[in-house]
Amino acid sequence: MVANMVAKSLDEKLRRIHANPSCRDFILADAKDADMAFGLSAPGRSPEHHASEARFRTLDEYRQIIREIVAQGLVDIMLMSASTNELLTIRERIFDRSHVTPAVRANDATDIWLAGGGLGVYDREPSRPFRTTTIDHMMCGKGECTPEERRLGADLGLYSVTFNNDVELDLRTLEAYKEFRLEAERKGFRHFLEVFSPNAPGENAPRDVPR
Repeated sequence: MVANMVAKSLDEKLRRIHANPSCRDFILADAKDADMAFGLSAPGRSPEHHASEARFRTLDEYRQIIREIVAQGLVDIMLMSASTNELLTIRERIFDRSHVTPAVRANDATDIWLAGGGLGVYDREPSRPFRTTTIDHMMCGKGECTPEERRLGADLGLYSVTFNNDVELDLRTLEAYKEFRLEAERKGFRHFLEVFSPNAPGENAPRDVPR
């Protein structure tokens, strides 16, 4: 059961911005979704790290940092991986009494497959669309949600697209985004869009976009 939720600062700021685009409000998001990209190194180096050893924080330590930031209440959005969202939002319910809005990385296209400390080559190939998680998993932690269960998890996600000036690949990216957007609308899932610079355009690089 979902407790009485605290009003979210994101919603309040968006209302003010829509009412007056010249207002001085800004939205602050903390991106703690690195475990969907970097593998073991995602949580960052441990304070106990020394030059002679590769000591990284554990995922549990990384999630504890998220808990502490949410408790501080200085950000409007906490962006997480789907698995962290399931633990902190759905099971622990740390956002129920916080004005911070939980959000989830909704897709993980191939250009963010960066695990392996630079040994992999996926990020050097033009991006292909992919989603590990689903909207239902973000909203309720399982494959299919009832309407009531959609209130258990996050209803906000980050979707990213990467275009490489290749008509076939970019069309696949747009078709995948269209499919996601229509599903999100049906299920009441909000999202914000991130557009990356081309990651591997080859000879097709636009002159005004840095390589």
